[in-house]
Amino acid sequence: MLKKSKGEYGYITKSKRIDIIKMLLYIVVAAAIFIGGLFLNKMSYRNIFTILAILFVLPWARVFVEFVVFFPYKTPNKEDYEKIKEITAAEARLLSDVVITSTEKSMGIDFVVMGNGYVFGLTLNKKQNPEEIQKYLRDGVKNWSDSYQVKIHKNMKSFLQDVKNAREKELNPKEREQVESYIFSLMV
Repeated sequence: MLKKSKGEYGYITKSKRIDIIKMLLYIVVAAAIFIGGLFLNKMSYRNIFTILAILFVLPWARVFVEFVVFFPYKTPNKEDYEKIKEITAAEARLLSDVVITSTEKSMGIDFVVMGNGYVFGLTLNKKQNPEEIQKYLRDGVKNWSDSYQVKIHKNMKSFLQDVKNAREKELNPKEREQVESYIFSLMV
């Protein structure tokens, strides 16, 4: 598969690789357009091809920003993913390689398990503040549902315990859809 979806295991690693390839491609195409314009216009850079080459900076910059956002994060351990997948309830949704953004910064969450009435996350990165991530997500989820428990863990043991003991609540399906849509809207 060429590109992985948000929340799929390996998303960060694959996105970084694709971003590097895209940036290189934009540079090569812009250089080719610029050089072609030089040859077509008697080595004068004052032509439409120069403008077109400069415009390639815009898509390059967008890809570069995405790469910079992903740069501090990495795909978590595959064994951890399999361990969590084993104990995740059939009705729940397991996400991996999650990077969410706020107006101030980006935050990495290695794993997120979403079910009816709960959102549990695990961040193993010592530079991340789980309490800050939890407050940010909880405040946002409350806009869509008061029935959800949001908890971000910093160690695997407590996270696995919560996932294993998670109990589904009877909720309106639209409520769950709105909460999941909200979380996906935060993801890069």
